[in-house]
Amino acid sequence: MRTPALILAILLFLASTLPAAAEERATPPPAPPRSALLVPYRWTSAGFVTLLPNRRDNGWSAQLDSGLEVRTSELQAVGDLNGDAIDDRALLLETHASRRGPYAGGTRWELLVLLGGADGTETVAAGVTFSLALHVTGLAIADGKVLASLAAGEEAIDTAFVLESDGLHRTDGELMILTHLVRRDETLSKIAARYRVPLAELMARNAIGNGNQLAIGQALAIPPTQPTQESVGGVPFVFYGLPGEQLRAGDTPLALRPAQHVVQPGERWDQIAARHRVALPDLIDYNGLRLSRPPIPGQVVFIPGIPREKVLYLTFDDGPHEEYTPQFLDLLARFQAQATFFVVGIYANIYPDLIQREIDEGHGVANHTYYHSHLDKLSVDRVAWELIATQTAIGVDNQAACFRPPYGILPPAAWNTVVGQGYEVVIWDIDSLDWKRPDAEAIAAPVLERAYDGAIVLMHDGGDDRSATLAALETVLTELGAQGFRFEAYCKR
Repeated sequence: MRTPALILAILLFLASTLPAAAEERATPPPAPPRSALLVPYRWTSAGFVTLLPNRRDNGWSAQLDSGLEVRTSELQAVGDLNGDAIDDRALLLETHASRRGPYAGGTRWELLVLLGGADGTETVAAGVTFSLALHVTGLAIADGKVLASLAAGEEAIDTAFVLESDGLHRTDGELMILTHLVRRDETLSKIAARYRVPLAELMARNAIGNGNQLAIGQALAIPPTQPTQESVGGVPFVFYGLPGEQLRAGDTPLALRPAQHVVQPGERWDQIAARHRVALPDLIDYNGLRLSRPPIPGQVVFIPGIPREKVLYLTFDDGPHEEYTPQFLDLLARFQAQATFFVVGIYANIYPDLIQREIDEGHGVANHTYYHSHLDKLSVDRVAWELIATQTAIGVDNQAACFRPPYGILPPAAWNTVVGQGYEVVIWDIDSLDWKRPDAEAIAAPVLERAYDGAIVLMHDGGDDRSATLAALETVLTELGAQGFRFEAYCKR
């Protein structure tokens, strides 16, 4: 099918679905400022947004009151689409919820078509709205296709989408073949669950007969995912399911309102309520506050009516630490967050007050061996001793029935000993890599980019210097909390 026919088919399709919504508006949108672009935008109450030209290129952008950033690609010539002998153009409208987010890095796209008029004006026709559950590094329009450069794991893969009357399609009917590099302690079942593909298909794709013979660094081809089309608020979304990105009926692709607010210096309760469009009494009652007590900078309040339905399990290893563990507990308390502390027995003996504080504040305290030992170098009897000695240091009545092996290494003999004593072995889904001692932004990045409902995050409160991890944790609690995550202890007594 030729490019004009493709785009025209889109317009005919949208003509049957969108005009009704447009007619419901009581008043037409105001005239845009000079040198601005007024485009249809479904995600505001007005139904349109005014974009001002960028300085560096010929695109436009706007910052909405909700915190969303809207911008466009450069205009693309697409020929005469409506048969009036006047060339038309198209652009891609991008919406960013935040620097990172749960849906395609917090980005949503809409294709807009600008129909040229005889008087030199252009009429903007709404195009196809779509969301991708991938980090997209670049978008362009060429030869009737939307070209997307995608970052997937360790590889960047180019793909293309054909615009047709019933939606947006991958040219070969499949998303792509992703490559996953096996990491320590991963199993085929975990990898299949992560990518939401059947285990049998994963094994067949990679000609694996024995699932117990994976090697660290082994490259696995992930079976391609077929696209599905969902309707969100009456708007069609073409969706490709990947870990943590599953779109369900009734979901909103982007959270336009945050679920929590971190008080800034000089803010008043009434200003915070007005900013989040909630009644002041509701804000006060919902958070158990007193109107007579002014907000404290850094204080975290939750917004009434915004659900916090997703759970993230924060875990901290190698503590307690005399200097840093209290700071982690203070920060978690400020965000009303709970976590699991996998403690080392020798430090639990030295700092029993910190163990008791972790328990008193609702956190889980679990076993991480007595000396942070390499279990593959210990006898079975010594492994058993490490477990019992740490349990004694924590307190039999205090310890959660979970165990995390140091370095994630647990050989079969040690595994049998751990499980035989009634422990659940808990590894992690997201490694913050704070053990490499990077800066705070690098520690927060993998958590923000990969967070999904039910994920277990690895961080450390023990060690020589955990100031970067503390700063990263505050970023995680702020950004993911605003997206509706709540933070709970995976293991509790």
